[in-house]
Amino acid sequence: MSAAVELKRVSRSFGEDFSLGPLTLSVPQGAIFALIGPNGAGKTSTLNLTIGAGRPQTGEIELLGLPFPAREADIKRRVGFVSPELDYSAWRTVGRAIDFVRDFYPDWVHTRCERLQRLLEIHRTQRIAELSFGQRTKLALILALSRECELLILDEPTIGLDPVSKRAIFVELLRFMENESHTILISSHQLGDVERIADHVALLNHGKLLTASPVDELLERYRVVEITNTNAHALPEQGVTVFEQRDARARALLDLHVTTPQLLRANGLDLISITALTLEELFLTLIRSDDARRPWRPY
Repeated sequence: MSAAVELKRVSRSFGEDFSLGPLTLSVPQGAIFALIGPNGAGKTSTLNLTIGAGRPQTGEIELLGLPFPAREADIKRRVGFVSPELDYSAWRTVGRAIDFVRDFYPDWVHTRCERLQRLLEIHRTQRIAELSFGQRTKLALILALSRECELLILDEPTIGLDPVSKRAIFVELLRFMENESHTILISSHQLGDVERIADHVALLNHGKLLTASPVDELLERYRVVEITNTNAHALPEQGVTVFEQRDARARALLDLHVTTPQLLRANGLDLISITALTLEELFLTLIRSDDARRPWRPY
């Protein structure tokens, strides 16, 4: 399967406080691919580099098989983008903003735009300066979803939306994906949103990529184990990350691609429990494991 987005060792520093990458990431064509992570993890920074709002200091970016920024004009004709940072106030009214975008992109679908306006209750006569934050998000989504773009990049697209509007947007995104040549790259820290639609996820924390894979494979890969032992050297060096401990008992994240419960037992560890995780539980556990990464020192 070809890639809609390729990041190859992309990195950028933002002052002394935050560095992104190096990130190597592939978004397959035809997927709904979610970047997840806590606030400040680097999701928006990654998307901004992907759409040209800043340049990476190292690495290469390709979108739809074309090098970026060398083919930026060609790429942007085929890509849609939604972000809370987009500002359409220069066009004053919703209608003028729609007309401008419609004339600029030949892949515009007029009937879809009209349907989305009715669905989301955004009207041409409304003044953009008077729209609420959620209404501005709806306008950005209307402008993006009214096109037949090959790649749709969405940065926190449900912020400010009420539950009814959010549900309607998810239905529209799934309808958009009925065309198998379409791809969605979406960032969110709201795991409930991601679980509804994403088939691939990548988890960022502190600007680093922790893991990336299809959702079902990710959930099969990890388990939480509760273990006891008095031997500090019994824990394998890789594949087990302790994130909570008390005396000789610990809870750890087990990566089945690296080690197994059988290996832990062979090392003399007592396994009290082995638990599968939901996506939200896995997200929280991976973040806790990354933030609390340290050697286990049982008593």
